Amino acid sequence: MRLKSILILLVILLALGGYFYYAYVMPRPVVKPEPKVPVWSVDVAVLRQVTIKLPREQKGQTFVMEGEGENATWYFDGAGRSAVDKNRWGGIPVLVSQPRPERIIAENATAEKLAAFGLTQPLMEITLTMENKDSLRITIGDKTPDGHAFYAQVPGSTNVATVDITWYQVIERLVREPPYAQP
Repeated sequence: MRLKSILILLVILLALGGYFYYAYVMPRPVVKPEPKVPVWSVDVAVLRQVTIKLPREQKGQTFVMEGEGENATWYFDGAGRSAVDKNRWGGIPVLVSQPRPERIIAENATAEKLAAFGLTQPLMEITLTMENKDSLRITIGDKTPDGHAFYAQVPGSTNVATVDITWYQVIERLVREPPYAQP
């Protein structure tokens, strides 16, 4: 009887030792997160116009760049051509030209899927026009269920990604609270 008890305790000890080794000592493979690639990418140096529309609210704003190199300045498009507030505008061209997606939601989404993501009647449309007059149209749909991102249709495709809510809010603010330069 005593030998049987010792063997049972030995088996339990070996099982606990194996568990401890597997759970705490055994090296785990390092999983590198996939690098986030831009949903779209435009060279900021060739960007000449940014148009932001909020179609559901029938609001919008267009900004144009005039000049070259260090003399380049962004203005509101319109009769007055007033300059933008450089403090608020500083990183906007980079922000609109190369956002990082949180993740790709759907590839080759059907028309029904695009509608489900709010992309057939978008919250926001952004048109980026380059110096060669090529343009890129970006469509931003509804907010994700968790409220931390918005759906974005990858330009030139039916792929759908998500972009961070703060990215959307910064771009939306350009229309709601235009960055007029202080006199």
